[in-house]
Amino acid sequence: MADATPTEPTPADEARANAAVDDTGTPDQAAPEAEAEVAAAPTPARPRRRGLVAAIVVISIVVVLGVAAVIAETVARAQAQSLIAGEVRSALQLEADHPVDVAIAGPPVLWQAAGGRFERITVDVPELAIGDLRGNLTLIAEGTPLDTAQPTDSVQAVFEVAEADVAALAGLLSGAVATDVRLDDREIRFETGFDVFGVPFTIGIGLTPTVEEGQLAFTPSSVVLGDERLDAEQLQQQFGDIVAPLFASQRVCVAQYLPQALALTAVQVGDEQLLVVFQGADVALSGPEFSTLGTCS
Repeated sequence: MADATPTEPTPADEARANAAVDDTGTPDQAAPEAEAEVAAAPTPARPRRRGLVAAIVVISIVVVLGVAAVIAETVARAQAQSLIAGEVRSALQLEADHPVDVAIAGPPVLWQAAGGRFERITVDVPELAIGDLRGNLTLIAEGTPLDTAQPTDSVQAVFEVAEADVAALAGLLSGAVATDVRLDDREIRFETGFDVFGVPFTIGIGLTPTVEEGQLAFTPSSVVLGDERLDAEQLQQQFGDIVAPLFASQRVCVAQYLPQALALTAVQVGDEQLLVVFQGADVALSGPEFSTLGTCS
């Protein structure tokens, strides 16, 4: 009777088993091949990268448009300033190289131009001569149309004369040589001399400027003789007709030096400067009323 106890596999049996496995391929050997095929396949583009590219394009367009807008605004502002400066030089009969500074306030120039009107324009003209006076003129125009042939709502001109430049005016007013001219306490004060029977006297005279019939009027308002302050009547009683010319009210017309559209409205003695104010309404910057000088009646 045969022995039923199972026997261990012989070396020959193991060799045959291994050969069979090699023919079919093990799962461990197939895995690397599958991984290689997956790695070789192209990876689809990620949606995040597409969004980033689109954002860069949009930002670039915005930047380009912004730069173009800045350039357009700069060019438009320069052209408007140049046009206005030319009109002012022509109206004041200035040389082509006389400095004229123009500033346009308010929203961007292109925005205002689209509405057909500039809100506020300021023009500074330094070293302007108006007769015997020399100073700085500031023009302020409100509501100026893009078409300068159309009327501007209002124009104000302020002429500032420094204390040192007022001396040219004081000599004309006093009829004598004026010295030590200064602005003080709302008056133009200067010293002048006269002789009485060969005896020299020096007096100080204070003039108060006003506007009379469209002209500058200067009326004596104070007198100082030595250490004594007198009024004009007292001094004339003491010295008679010799001093009478010193106390006559004098007028100075400045209309012939400025556009006829600007009327003299006020004059004031400020701190170390004389302020002369002109105003006009419905003035066209390129119209005849602004390009023609005024007259003195």
